[in-house]
Amino acid sequence: MRNVIDIFPDELEEYRAKTREQKYLVIDVRQPWEYQTEHIPGAQLIPLPEIEERVHEISPETNLIFYCRTGGRSAVAAALVKDTGTRQGRIYNLVGGISGWQGKKLKDIPHLELFPRDIPRRQTLYRAMNMEKGAWIFYNDLVREYAESELGEMIQELGDLEKKHAQTLFKYWKKYSAAPVQESFEEVFERLDGRIMEGGKPISAWAAHLGRNPRDRVLRLLELACEIEYYTYDLYRGLGRRSQDPGEAEIFFMLAEQEKAHVRVISKALARIFRD
Repeated sequence: MRNVIDIFPDELEEYRAKTREQKYLVIDVRQPWEYQTEHIPGAQLIPLPEIEERVHEISPETNLIFYCRTGGRSAVAAALVKDTGTRQGRIYNLVGGISGWQGKKLKDIPHLELFPRDIPRRQTLYRAMNMEKGAWIFYNDLVREYAESELGEMIQELGDLEKKHAQTLFKYWKKYSAAPVQESFEEVFERLDGRIMEGGKPISAWAAHLGRNPRDRVLRLLELACEIEYYTYDLYRGLGRRSQDPGEAEIFFMLAEQEKAHVRVISKALARIFRD
């Protein structure tokens, strides 16, 4: 299965200059109103919520280049297409999205701290619990901000599930810890700081820089939520593959599928909220 390849704006221009049109397709995964406002010439619109069900429309040999506003939604779209395992063509994600392609400065864009694949399992499990705590904090902040709205209700459900996932991880973290764990789940969960962004910053520090425009703020928050859920899905899938215990592997794969379902829930909410 091919990995997603990062492509930078200057590399995209060089790629398009050297590659025949029928060999590749640039796909805009934003919402229709964003595409109508501005898009990369020649790009085809397939919004993120539709990507899994519509990718079969494109020849499997065609190289695909995904982009969005700044690269977050398109990274998720590219990874979802990669996960289908049905494509022979290369899959690219445009780093910086259309903003980078237009030469705009990409300041204050949040990035998740990625997990090294070679760290001990107990450390991976602890960091996974911390990622769940970070998502829980993120969603609880959103619930307060968007109380008594469709978005607030959806986020409340996701936040509750993240804590349940952390509790499942706690069970296996205890199992693989070098020394007996005397603390309860609630005690461990309380002391987790939830700092899962690059540089060790909490999500709240990034959220403070997302601007005051309500429409843009919601869009950027949902973009980040999609990334959190997809990276957590990928993490659990990796844990499932590493496990030698079939029952344990089944639990991790179940968590992975739940996180992937969250990606779909968030992307569909994005489509509903920004349908106009």
